[in-house]
Amino acid sequence: MLKDSYHETFSESNTIFALDIGTRTVIGIVCRVEDNKIRIIAQEIVEHDSRAMVDGQINDIPKVAAAVIRVKESLEEQVGFALTRVAVAAAGRSLVTRCCFVEKEIDENLEIDNELVNTLELDGLRLAYEDLEKEMRDGSVQQFYCVGYTVVAYYLDKWLTPNLVGHRGKIIGAEVLATFLPHTVVNSLYSVLKRANLESISLTLEPIAAIDVAIPDNFRLLNLALVDIGAGTSDIAITRKGSVVAYGMVPVAGDELTEALVERCLVDFAWAEKIKRSIASNQLITYQNVLGLEDVIDSEEAIVVITPGLEKLSDEIASTIQTLNGGQSPSAVFCVGGGAQTPGLPEKLANKLGLPVERVAIRGRQAIVNLLADQPAINGPEGVTVVGIASVAIKKFGHDFITISVNGREFKLFNSEELDVANAIALVGYNSRQLIGRNGQNLEFKLNGCREIVFGEIMKPAEIFVNDQPASLQTPIYNGDKITVISAEDGQDAEATVKDFLHNHPGISVVYQDQVRTLEPCCFLNGVPASYNDRISSGDQLDIFCIRKIEDFFRDEGLDLKYYKVLVNNNLVSKDYVLRDGDRVELVLKNSDYISHHDSVLSENQLKEVLTGIKIMVNDEEIFLEGSREHIFVEVFNHIDFDLTRPQGMINLQLNGRAASFTDVLREGDRVVISWGKKE
Repeated sequence: MLKDSYHETFSESNTIFALDIGTRTVIGIVCRVEDNKIRIIAQEIVEHDSRAMVDGQINDIPKVAAAVIRVKESLEEQVGFALTRVAVAAAGRSLVTRCCFVEKEIDENLEIDNELVNTLELDGLRLAYEDLEKEMRDGSVQQFYCVGYTVVAYYLDKWLTPNLVGHRGKIIGAEVLATFLPHTVVNSLYSVLKRANLESISLTLEPIAAIDVAIPDNFRLLNLALVDIGAGTSDIAITRKGSVVAYGMVPVAGDELTEALVERCLVDFAWAEKIKRSIASNQLITYQNVLGLEDVIDSEEAIVVITPGLEKLSDEIASTIQTLNGGQSPSAVFCVGGGAQTPGLPEKLANKLGLPVERVAIRGRQAIVNLLADQPAINGPEGVTVVGIASVAIKKFGHDFITISVNGREFKLFNSEELDVANAIALVGYNSRQLIGRNGQNLEFKLNGCREIVFGEIMKPAEIFVNDQPASLQTPIYNGDKITVISAEDGQDAEATVKDFLHNHPGISVVYQDQVRTLEPCCFLNGVPASYNDRISSGDQLDIFCIRKIEDFFRDEGLDLKYYKVLVNNNLVSKDYVLRDGDRVELVLKNSDYISHHDSVLSENQLKEVLTGIKIMVNDEEIFLEGSREHIFVEVFNHIDFDLTRPQGMINLQLNGRAASFTDVLREGDRVVISWGKKE
């Protein structure tokens, strides 16, 4: 199944299947319109097993149908869907053309639109057919079928104009060149299609198809001839002054040359074809004749053999070109079709027409404007006409197509059913994944041993507008509609950090040493201490706990409670006490020889330095001044029973036998005497 780089979805609804059923080969393509270009997505070429067609006419319907089926099945395998409808072209000896002029009065206040122009062209076709019917009533038993038409010229109020659309006037006119083939030719073609389970959606003439892509509109100002040289017929079209002015057919083509090689080499038609194709590339051509013997012919001899047929072919083509062109040679000739590659043909044709050799050119697919091909296999002149058949189908059956745009890109779709936004964007290959979006991935981990899920962001659905108005997938679509799709936005994957889960583990505040202490939660991510800003990944283990017990609190402070008693809110508590918000915590050193006379509540710093104080003698009693190696004299009063509020005379201060003051510095081993002196 075909997949392209744009991941587009192909189906019969958004593609065109075209067949070029020639005398020797059947060429098929599947293509689509893309940005006003024809893009070939699959192609196949098959040769007839025998001469099932002669001079462009179907002789053996079952055999031709077998070749068509082989092409169809090969293409179906390439594209991955069934092909049921096809655009085809006809050729043959009985081509009839009619050129008619038609005029129509219109409302001069109304702007001319495409619908009005189409009506005018159809009036021209009707006149051409009526002219042909008169001829048939005069004795002809043939019934004819219109296989195509071109507009030679448009007129507005009797004046020649290149385009009527958008103008205003009283009278519009057109010169229409219509082409017809007998019903017998068309019916045989339809019989082949029926055997292949195919329905024709477009029937045109091979030269109309070929010129549609081989000579662009801007070249048609020149007097040019296009020759489609097949195996059975050579089809001709003439351009001048911007239009196709004539069509014709020559019942002579490549088979004339092949038949000459059949007689010379005593081979069947297939072998003769191989020899003909080998002339340009081989000096010696080895073949097997009907007697089963191997034989050899060189290229020069083969050219001699085909030269009479080549002379006849070039004569017939040159003569018909001049007849169709008003008795004169065109400025240049473009050759397409498999027969165009016959050695020596361009040179002989140029000579017959009196043109420089360079003015007779072989036209391959590379010269086709606005053509894209995924497969380059059929790039020669034999692959041009089938592209033209597809192009004509698109233009001719414009009413069977609608043109829409999706996000500024133009597409043509078969209007085979009621279209809505959903199937329209599917047919043009819009990625449906962009319509829905994806929710962000959830984050799943364990929190303190329990499963925790953080959900990803919900996606933002696509926004759809038709002609700038809000729409849905079910909104009907019509020709010319502009669809705008703003792709859905995927939701963001879930993200979380440690701090996002602290709400169930709030810290508490306690008062310790007259300072407010906030006890924050402790966090471990996969067993490793984590900060609050650490990102959590799926599968992680997050543990969060808070310091609540007195024991844990002071362990964090670096203190061992075996030396202290703990007071909470002035009540003695155990080390397992669970702290609560607002608790007041105090420590008391226990079992100290230096302060055994009372319980001292120590500050944080004192607790750290309590064992590094100094011993002094006060009134012959040893006391301990904690927290520092130096103290001042006044601190002694905090450790002795000496009531300063009831003076009993003058206070005497002595330090080591000398009079002292309250600010004298005390050191380890000092002797202090404090007493009351006599009242004055």
